[in-house]
Amino acid sequence: VEIGKVAGLANGAAMVYFGDTTVLCTATMAKAPRDGIDFFPLGVDYEERLYAVGRIPGSFMRREGRASEKATLASRMIDRQIRPFFPSDMRNDVTIMCTVLSVNHDHSPEVAAMIGTSVALSISDIPWNGPIVGLQMGYANGEYIICPNSEQRKESILTLTVAGSAEKVVMIEAGADQFPDDMMLTAIAKGHEEIKRLIGFVADIQKECGVEKATYPSMQLPEEMFEAVKGYAMMRVKEAVDTDDKTVRDARIAEIEADVMEHFAEE
Repeated sequence: VEIGKVAGLANGAAMVYFGDTTVLCTATMAKAPRDGIDFFPLGVDYEERLYAVGRIPGSFMRREGRASEKATLASRMIDRQIRPFFPSDMRNDVTIMCTVLSVNHDHSPEVAAMIGTSVALSISDIPWNGPIVGLQMGYANGEYIICPNSEQRKESILTLTVAGSAEKVVMIEAGADQFPDDMMLTAIAKGHEEIKRLIGFVADIQKECGVEKATYPSMQLPEEMFEAVKGYAMMRVKEAVDTDDKTVRDARIAEIEADVMEHFAEE
């Protein structure tokens, strides 16, 4: 992992070299929260480039096309791992960019992107409760394989992506051919053991290169107000949604919302 040579204006950036595979991961955060939303606005973009495998786009414009299905799934996979570790009351936009610069098919760029994202967030000033790490597992010829190469992937009867913190596994994505439950649990456990080792590696980088985490305006709901609204409207909402007709359901909910706004206007 190389820090500090490129993307110096990002909140955090890491260049990850995994064999001959190279991925640049950057993490940026808006200075102010986005208005009018009740969710944490996180965007993850896994960018494949044809030059990474030595090809030039063949279209008339000689430009990259839209994101492939594989790239979209990789973006979602990284999102699922990191999202639970952000503060739930934060509304500042956070964007993760993973740009694949070169690819050797024996060394998965998705694994490099998962590790690089964790490093970029860990060393940045973005509030985040990581690190976490993800990796791939395979099983062939009676052996569990950590980050299998292209030949091993062809023989493997297991395709497992597992991500976790030092304490627990937080995401599993798997496909297999008649793979017993106990062997799947063993594969997850072996993956988590390797994850713990890699988290130590990321933590060492954070100690050496990390900066203090920034403060942010908390959008936490006032607990007393929340409980008051819940007590006033919960039973009516339960009755309102007890129908298969969406039009009726929406009309009932809108009526309750208007009543709640009027009832609690002064508070």
